[in-house]
Amino acid sequence: MKKIMSFLVCVLILLMGSVLTEAGAAEVEPLSFDHNYTFSEVVDYLNKVIKSYPDITRLHKIGESYEGRDLMVLEVTNQKNGDALDKPGFWIDGNLHSSEVMGAAVCLKTIETLVTEYGKDPEITRLVDTRTVYIMPKLNPDGSDLYLKTPFNLRSSVRPYDSDGDGALDEDPPEDLNEDGYITTMRIKDEKGTMKTHPEDSRLMKRREEDEKGEWRVYREGVDNDGDGRYNEDGVGGLDINRNWPSRWQQEYIQRGAGPYPLSEPETRAVAEFLFDHPNVTGLINHHMAGNFLYRPPTNLWVDPVTGKKMEIPSQDERIYQTFGDKYSEILFDQPVRKVMGRRGPPSYGAIFGVMIGWAYDHLGIFSWVPEMGSLEPFCDYDDDGRVTDLERMRWNEKEMDGRIFVDWEPYDHPELGKVEIGGFVRKLYNPKYESYTNILCTPGPKYKEFLENHTRWNLYLVRMSPLVKITEVKTETLDAGFVRITAGLRNMGFLPTNVTQHAVNNETAKPVKVFLSSNGAELVGGKKEQELGHLPGNTPRSVSPVENLEWVVRTTRESGASVEIKVVSQKGGTVKRKVSLN
Repeated sequence: MKKIMSFLVCVLILLMGSVLTEAGAAEVEPLSFDHNYTFSEVVDYLNKVIKSYPDITRLHKIGESYEGRDLMVLEVTNQKNGDALDKPGFWIDGNLHSSEVMGAAVCLKTIETLVTEYGKDPEITRLVDTRTVYIMPKLNPDGSDLYLKTPFNLRSSVRPYDSDGDGALDEDPPEDLNEDGYITTMRIKDEKGTMKTHPEDSRLMKRREEDEKGEWRVYREGVDNDGDGRYNEDGVGGLDINRNWPSRWQQEYIQRGAGPYPLSEPETRAVAEFLFDHPNVTGLINHHMAGNFLYRPPTNLWVDPVTGKKMEIPSQDERIYQTFGDKYSEILFDQPVRKVMGRRGPPSYGAIFGVMIGWAYDHLGIFSWVPEMGSLEPFCDYDDDGRVTDLERMRWNEKEMDGRIFVDWEPYDHPELGKVEIGGFVRKLYNPKYESYTNILCTPGPKYKEFLENHTRWNLYLVRMSPLVKITEVKTETLDAGFVRITAGLRNMGFLPTNVTQHAVNNETAKPVKVFLSSNGAELVGGKKEQELGHLPGNTPRSVSPVENLEWVVRTTRESGASVEIKVVSQKGGTVKRKVSLN
């Protein structure tokens, strides 16, 4: 008897473990967000997520980076109630630019929120049941790892690039001359220099006025490797993968860093191909890190290719951008929303070209955004004037950062410049526990936690705004001689219309909603097996989406078991089916 009881206990424990794993309670360890996660740490986390939450997550390898790292996208949706492509989708990415690592952190926080709150939070459960979210924390894993694992600061791709136009690639990078783990600033005494000692803090410098005598000439830390008299003007990489997208792409003489042709880079090509293969995507967030505001299209002046006249985005889309942007400002500390365009003077073509969000709106016909997150303002704008001075940065350094973000000036015998001093502010801090660097704006604490949580809130708000088609009440009416009338209602329950943007309609890329009727043991005698309904308006507080009424008449060809299936296909609003018994 004891053996039988022991056996039953073991079986029960195994069954409980199985249930826990299936439900996702065989938990992934919570993310600490006490440092910036490297690519290998992110991949390790994603693999743990798909193992612990197999019913709602799937990991896609969509290509390889320039240096051969896997480009990974996590798909989050309830796989048991429908295929991911049959639900409205949403794309979220981070770390397109190497040093803008907070984007990866927001992606990871969004993932953690979705998987751990599924089955607990009703709104998130409904979101995962009805939508598909595609999240790519590291769009540029090569550049991100170079930033996190070395003293270098890099904007974008690690592909060698001729930044100074001398025909050589990456030949004059900065160096950590004093081997303190940081690349900071060199200064040398010079009356013709542009900088002078700050009158309120001798550790700092400020730009001299035109009529003032200078005191310091400054350089980035390093040597003149190519002997051209300039310092550190051609460091690692230089090609900007956020200038490499097809929409309104321009050649290098207009847009520096654009690459030899659109989608020339493996990272941009892999993402573009994935998004074209997933036409259910209804919106896109491309997280960046600078300035604390929200960018949105247009990214440059629009010109009609035939007439040459300036074009404006449709008013319907402008209103949606305004609504969603207002929500961002509400959630994110009253941060402003800006159109990317705004450059003045030559080149007088607008602002920037070949930008991801411009391409997503222009070519994919979806609303797209760049949150520029994490400037110094929330941390050390002590006088609340909207800008941060070096004095305020120094105060933050001493008050909150234990003196870690400023390196005191130390003399150094430079091989070319002679006696110099090396020191100044650092952009990132080395974390010996993880053997990697962390951006100083990702300093663990209440403000950083609030940043991540609020950005996740806005991300999921946008996901919920997607169109969502639903078959409402279905009725059958038995007529004479085995004839049956079937009526059904169809409605878009989502905020956005099924075409998402008016721009997609104007470009003739928005696909109409289609309805199909198939039968089993019945013959269609009235109505169409296949019909197009056009685009269904959104269900907004100001305008409730109308119900589209559908009707068919069928004749049953057997006495029992006859049925029909109504199938509605909306590229952006999802695919829904309803089986109807006839007898």
